Amino acid sequence: MSTKKQANRMITDFLKKIANEETETVLVEGEDRMVTKAEALARLMWKMALGFEESKITVNGEVKDFIHNPDKGMMGAIIDRVEGRAIPTVTTGKGGRTVTDKVSEQGKSRISEAGGIVNDN
Repeated sequence: MSTKKQANRMITDFLKKIANEETETVLVEGEDRMVTKAEALARLMWKMALGFEESKITVNGEVKDFIHNPDKGMMGAIIDRVEGRAIPTVTTGKGGRTVTDKVSEQGKSRISEAGGIVNDN
């Protein structure tokens, strides 16, 4: 395995481990409850998707109310997660191949290495 792949795998493993740490406090049904970082993040995603109001104290000591409108991008992310949809096609920024193209090419490469036949049509 290449060094880059090894590093990426290690980071992913650490992120999963940290996501399962029960260190966050959230208000659930009127009571504070300890939850995992992953659950806290999921709750924050829902909050952003639905929109919310909050009050903040400014530097002057004034209380200012903020209304956060529902976030359509977060709605889409939640729906995609819940429905199990594939990630959208995104360009790499070089104007070249998309993520979908890269995955397809990688699949063809693996089939070829395994001795299979790849039809590009």
